[in-house]
Amino acid sequence: MESMPVMHIFIGVLFLLLSTGAPGTAYATVKTQGQAQARLLEQINMGESLYRDDIILDAVEKLYRVAPQHLEGLAAELRLAVRRDQLDKAASLLKKIDGLAPGSQVHQNSLNLMALSTSEGAQTLAMARLYAAAGRVGEAIKLYDGMFKGEYPTVDYALEYWQVRAREPDGRPIAIVRLTELLASYPRHAGLLAAVSGFNFAENNPQKALEHLHTLAKQPAHRDFAASQEYEYLSTLRPGPASVAAWISFTERYGDLVVGSRARQTLAGIEKLIADPMWNSGQEGLRLVNQGKNAQALIPLQRAIKAYPDDADLHGALGLAYSRTGNRSQALIYFENARAKEVRADQTSKWSSLIKSTRYWLLLQNAADAVEQQHWGEAQSLYRRAHRLDPDDIHAIIGLGDVALATGLKQDAWRFYRRALDRTPRDEAAQRGIARYLASETPDQALSLIDGLSAIQQDALSSIRRSFTLAMLDQRAEQARRGSQWSEVVAALSDAQRLDLNDPWLSYRLAMAFRQAGRPQEGIRAFEKHLLGHVGEPVSQYAYALLLASLDDRAAASESLHKVAAARWTADMAALHIRLQDEERIDQATRLYEMGSKSAAVALLETAPASVASRLQIAAWSLADGHYPKALFNYGAILRDEPENISARLGQLETWLAQGKVEAVRLGLKNRELALLAADSSAPRVAALWKGIGDDERAYSILNDAASQTDGPAPLLFRDLARLTALDDPDRALDHYEKAMADGKMLPPRSERQGRNGAEFTRAMRVTPTDDWLTRSIRSDAASLYQLHNPTLSIASDVWGRRDGTPGLSRLSANTTIAQLDLPMRNGKAFLRADHVRMNAGSFETNPAGENDALFGTCLFSAVDAQAVDQTLPGCGGGLEQKASGTSFAAGWQGERLAFDLGRTPQGFAVTNWTGGVSYKGDLHSLGWTATASRRPMSNSLLSFAGTQDPRTGVTWGGVMATGISLGLSWDKGEENGVWADISHHKLTGRNVADNQRTRVMAGYYRRLINQPRESLTVGVNLMHWRYQRDLGGYTLGQGGYYSPQRYSSVSLPIGYARRLENWSFLLEGSVSASVSQSKAAARYPVPGLINGPLSQLEKLGVTGPSFAAANGVGASSNSGKGYALRAVAERRLDSHWVLGGGIDLQHGEDYAPSRFILYLRYTFKPWQGDLKLRPANVTPYADFK
Repeated sequence: MESMPVMHIFIGVLFLLLSTGAPGTAYATVKTQGQAQARLLEQINMGESLYRDDIILDAVEKLYRVAPQHLEGLAAELRLAVRRDQLDKAASLLKKIDGLAPGSQVHQNSLNLMALSTSEGAQTLAMARLYAAAGRVGEAIKLYDGMFKGEYPTVDYALEYWQVRAREPDGRPIAIVRLTELLASYPRHAGLLAAVSGFNFAENNPQKALEHLHTLAKQPAHRDFAASQEYEYLSTLRPGPASVAAWISFTERYGDLVVGSRARQTLAGIEKLIADPMWNSGQEGLRLVNQGKNAQALIPLQRAIKAYPDDADLHGALGLAYSRTGNRSQALIYFENARAKEVRADQTSKWSSLIKSTRYWLLLQNAADAVEQQHWGEAQSLYRRAHRLDPDDIHAIIGLGDVALATGLKQDAWRFYRRALDRTPRDEAAQRGIARYLASETPDQALSLIDGLSAIQQDALSSIRRSFTLAMLDQRAEQARRGSQWSEVVAALSDAQRLDLNDPWLSYRLAMAFRQAGRPQEGIRAFEKHLLGHVGEPVSQYAYALLLASLDDRAAASESLHKVAAARWTADMAALHIRLQDEERIDQATRLYEMGSKSAAVALLETAPASVASRLQIAAWSLADGHYPKALFNYGAILRDEPENISARLGQLETWLAQGKVEAVRLGLKNRELALLAADSSAPRVAALWKGIGDDERAYSILNDAASQTDGPAPLLFRDLARLTALDDPDRALDHYEKAMADGKMLPPRSERQGRNGAEFTRAMRVTPTDDWLTRSIRSDAASLYQLHNPTLSIASDVWGRRDGTPGLSRLSANTTIAQLDLPMRNGKAFLRADHVRMNAGSFETNPAGENDALFGTCLFSAVDAQAVDQTLPGCGGGLEQKASGTSFAAGWQGERLAFDLGRTPQGFAVTNWTGGVSYKGDLHSLGWTATASRRPMSNSLLSFAGTQDPRTGVTWGGVMATGISLGLSWDKGEENGVWADISHHKLTGRNVADNQRTRVMAGYYRRLINQPRESLTVGVNLMHWRYQRDLGGYTLGQGGYYSPQRYSSVSLPIGYARRLENWSFLLEGSVSASVSQSKAAARYPVPGLINGPLSQLEKLGVTGPSFAAANGVGASSNSGKGYALRAVAERRLDSHWVLGGGIDLQHGEDYAPSRFILYLRYTFKPWQGDLKLRPANVTPYADFK
């Protein structure tokens, strides 16, 4: 032995030399050594598997020759020494291992093994084994893990540990894996083979189990054990071709053993059974039960039991078939039969378990039947019996909870549900019970209850928590939606989407909420978060298409639908596709209709595939255009196919109303009102029909009921309700308009505790170019009502002048200072006003003698005597000025149709008169008319308006009043074209003025080249023809001093441009004109009685009456000329109450060039931030009222 180290050195040197000169040979030698070591280690493992110490020692000795002091060899020696109880030798070997490889796995395993050899280690091991034997597996495993820490010093200890671990719930599969891994190193270890085989049988993996048994059977010492184990397994097989083949193989393998003889007898019996039709019927029944075809298994099993009444499996299978088909009573009978007839001891427990389970579920079934019939006491009793039968199962406990919940004992219900959840928090039945209870609470309360559960239970109920969180958020969103608090709706639904991004309709509702909040693009992006993971899914693409369609993006909506193959479309998707095509076609037709191509618009819809939407549109146009038969034809066609189509039914009634068929409408409303009101948004139309037939009370009731029930935006409903409320309760009507504006996104919603913000409210009344018809009507209606009930004070200064006239006569400057107070009164506006008028016609020119010999009064009074000598009375005194001033007072009222006023011409004038008028507006289809009866002053001149005094005679004359009627007509739909006309006849009378009559016919056409809410450009043509009975335009005594040609005709071409900004509004107008006038010859002094005094003086001078008449006539005249006019008015909002405005009006014609300047200030008592008038109008002097 002493020469061994020298030899080792020699071999090492030899290997070094060989590796230097021949590396391939050296590698081959090292490889051979490695293979030899591996074989020797396998031999050690085999010796340990067979408990052959001689094999172990022989392998260790050979290993040392190849690799002296090999760690595995030393470890094998140590394990053998411990097994032989040679602890001193084992300690010595451990010391060597520690010196060669401290901390290695081999060293650690050796330490563990030595620790188990100590008294303390042996005691711990014994305790673990005792726990395992007593069934206290968990405690045993805890001790094993403390000793081994996952590393097992010998294969036997590893086997011992995993056999204990296999007894844990779900422990066998991991034990099989770990023990199978050990078999790779110890393939002949009998204990491993037996354990792995048994575990595979238990896991219903018989082929693997048999493979290990067959390996074990190759060891003579264990052949009988392997045969008996296989025999026991084969005995459990149902007779059949497969079992026959298995028994034949068994007899061939173990025919020399005693068990082989028993196997041959068993095989003979099986072959006899297989030949029996009744037995085969039973096998067919068993197969059907295994396949789940329980109803089909009943007859073959019943037939087989008659032939084999003692076959427990047949009885048991028939019991299973009955149980699975719901007949637990019969199942119980056959399970009890199976247990009574069972001869296999290990199978009896199976039948007992099935009996217990069936009795339990039969009680639960009977209890459920009692619950369905609401026999709560019986149900509770049955659930309690079931719970006593199986206290560990939760279903009876859950049933008791259901009964308690149904009978209102919520605390008991919660206690039962909690008990079930405490036992099995992951069980779906327990979770559903909790969910049923939580469903009886509000979402907030449900979430609070979940928060009170343990962390494990909360985790198990995470899906239920999510559902109730979604319900809470949905409830929050719904409450906010009812209050039109769209930002809160968005917040709630955004939180919900984060919890459930897979729900397309949740994302759709969120997108629609964004739209209502005025953020449609954010809504699209929100939905696209959902769509990102669901592209091509029909429901998601349909919801996206609906969203896009609601935003009028039909092209994108159609594209979304086509992301899904047409073959996969749902009926809703197909209907939406048709609707989109209809809407596109109707839009195209509408554009044609609005451009005036009405026939082409209707033809486009009529030639397309028929649809309800197209017919409704054609009918609506026909109704609007007065083509009532066509409207009724289309409504009738829809109703024939869809008798319950509410839009068509309402359209039919609206057409009858337009035709004046009041009783037909009344009957239709009475018979169908409930059905008509069932449709969304139909209440305003039904109410309008009732209003149309004169039943305002019923109309109001319908709208008021609809408003109280609506829980979403309804701007049209609240607009119509405001219209009906305006007369009796204007303030409440304004509240309704405010609600309509909030619903229509024109105004932020106001809480009930907030007062109305007048400035903000009226600012929302401003019309914008993008307003649709409903928005525009809400704004304008609200503005009209608000302004109607907004007291207004106006102060103005109007300066009128004519510098081209004759001083003292037609040259005139006039200034009118106006103060007018407008007050709301009885759904209209009353006014009180005062006009202080100052007029100055200037001083008369005098002749060289200093006399006034103008054609005024009788100042120029002359004629030719019989000798043809001109005889003239002296003129009037010089220095005469024509001035007048006075203040007029008036009051009036103006409503929607009726208007009237009453006042006096200015007190202080030479002649004063009562003045006033009354007018009434109406319409005939699309033609509007206004009839007026009035008495108004002729304010052309100082003479005609104020009256004056003749210096010679002292006679006061003038103050002419026009008394008569007029009829104004207009055709204007607010579109491009409009027509107007005015026909009037008046009698003109004044103090000491000859009577006169005036007839005027005027008409005009205008076209709006720009027709926008904030801008207008209009051109047109006006025609006028006037007739006066006599021309009284002179200023001599008895004349009227007003322009009155007997024939007057003119044509003018006006143009007007108006625009308004936020705080500015202005109007520019201009026109060019041409006119002709004619007057016949007439007397200069049309009232002869007024000149008797001067005439008598002339007669004294030899003038005769005929010669006076001949000398004082006015010759016939005929004139023509051209003229132009310019007018500009502008106003500026100073703040929410004050508006400052001003204007200028310049005219120029043949011998006539007046001008006017005006400045005005308007104060509204309530704030007004709405639109200024597009065409600002200055305050009109009372004398200029029509």
